[in-house]
Amino acid sequence: MRRPPRNRTYSCSGSATTPLIAFALLACGGGGDVTPPRLTPPQACTGGLQLSLGELHPLNAAERASLCVGAPSGAAAEYVLIPFGNSTVAATMVPVTIKGTKTEAPVAPLTAPLASSPAVDNSGSQFQPLAQGGLSIEDAFRRRERLEVPFTSLRGRRARAAAPQSRLSGIPATPIVGSIVQLNTNLDQNLCTAAKTPRGARVVAVLPRTLVFVDTLSPAGGYSDAELAAFGQAFDTLGYGVDTLNFGAPSDVDGNGRVAIFFTPSVNAIPGPPGGFVGGLQTARDLFPVANCVASNEGEIFYLPTPDPDKTINGNYPSKANLARGVLSTLVHEFQHLINAGRRIYVNNASAYEEVWLNEGLSHIAEELLYYRVSGNRPKMNIDLPLARSSQAQLDAINAYQIQNLGRLSLYMAAPETHSPYAQNDDLETRGATWQLLRYAADRKGGEERNTWFALVNSTTVGQANFNAVFGNIIGMTRDWAVAQIADDAGLPVAAIYMHPSWNFRSLLPALNSGKFPLLTRPLASGTPVEITLRGGGAGYVRFRVPAGVAASVESLSSGQPVPASVDLMLLRTQ
Repeated sequence: MRRPPRNRTYSCSGSATTPLIAFALLACGGGGDVTPPRLTPPQACTGGLQLSLGELHPLNAAERASLCVGAPSGAAAEYVLIPFGNSTVAATMVPVTIKGTKTEAPVAPLTAPLASSPAVDNSGSQFQPLAQGGLSIEDAFRRRERLEVPFTSLRGRRARAAAPQSRLSGIPATPIVGSIVQLNTNLDQNLCTAAKTPRGARVVAVLPRTLVFVDTLSPAGGYSDAELAAFGQAFDTLGYGVDTLNFGAPSDVDGNGRVAIFFTPSVNAIPGPPGGFVGGLQTARDLFPVANCVASNEGEIFYLPTPDPDKTINGNYPSKANLARGVLSTLVHEFQHLINAGRRIYVNNASAYEEVWLNEGLSHIAEELLYYRVSGNRPKMNIDLPLARSSQAQLDAINAYQIQNLGRLSLYMAAPETHSPYAQNDDLETRGATWQLLRYAADRKGGEERNTWFALVNSTTVGQANFNAVFGNIIGMTRDWAVAQIADDAGLPVAAIYMHPSWNFRSLLPALNSGKFPLLTRPLASGTPVEITLRGGGAGYVRFRVPAGVAASVESLSSGQPVPASVDLMLLRTQ
């Protein structure tokens, strides 16, 4: 981070050659007919601003430069200063330096450590190092897809997709179990223009809403037919209804009234780092006819990896148990993507795919909705660790369908200054933040929740414009959400807009983070500046204590200059 220069000069003509800092005294030689400017020292900090417990105070212009804050005469007080990047451009990065005089490091903990060992199993979940490698594979795939399956040019020819279904050459309507059809498994070349590499796909199950296929070249030791059929049955009876109820019906370009699940080692073979794996994916290429996209399978289809115990392809998919535990949540996640793309292409007359951050956030909402369906819980229950531990069924539900959301959120909370819920990337931290922001915004909006999710998916706008149309201004919503990160379930009498009514994160997240609440906070001791870099949509949490009867001063700067308007500063009393 660039620091302000220590030495300042000023010309006798009165023009600055470098910016001035406080208390710089300059003299001009010569005739003495020019008076050098002076900066007035700040007023002494006496008395100071005193807030009631749980009160949030946005800093005014004078306080942004130099805040005087006090404590009651009989007791110390603790505060958190929250700088928030209010730029709509998440790539914006602003350095902020906060200095305290007569401040002390905080004493009160944000949360008490867990007395017992964690009861929530996070093995195999996507926030583990293994999954970060997998996410890098998926991110690279999605970037390719946006380039290789362009919405605008393909949509311009979408009328061809309305041709009689007999002209389509993709997934059959009602195949016979045991029969073999040819499906394109080319996922590592151009997704639209590369020639097909057809592989035999054996029909394992034909269900009311789902077809299940397995690649005839799958490695030995993989899923049995009974296991594959069970995956299809779970999706048919649980996942399909969760997604269609909340997001809308999928397109049906092949006219078979079903979606296909294809277990194929072609997913295993997508290049990626050692240890990385993809739980499953779908691609918009299959929603277009081959006249538009020659690689299309011309139908609604998911691609899932196959177990490879002998590591014949690579070493990334050896455990059938690890892959199996994520199948249903992956299908529900990918089904939102499929519905979103299909309805934008054929139903909503949109002009673009949804932006990646909001599209991924909605798919993580789909995972959460599946959790509610299976567990019997619902939004606004403030679900905590005792509830998650209350029965084996509750523990199984959160481990299977919600653990990944909580894990990604934990990663975001460890770095909230440099990550944003509306960043144009596919990072784990972004995904965790976006999911939580959408949950917070939906809880705050109220009403019939499925109407909220339906409105976001069935929109002609994308990204922030889409969010704003449903929830109101994203900056104001994100700013309040950032306050809720530290205020919720902290025993503070804060306003309802600074709470997360659906989840008690202070209770749950320590079980995934060695007994500690993962939100990054920085102590502000007198004479020890805190320096952070703040992204648009990011927030910092600077905690300090003011001794009883003392007035402390807090100065905020950005590269030695006043903090720009793109950063809001808010003060919350926490003790």
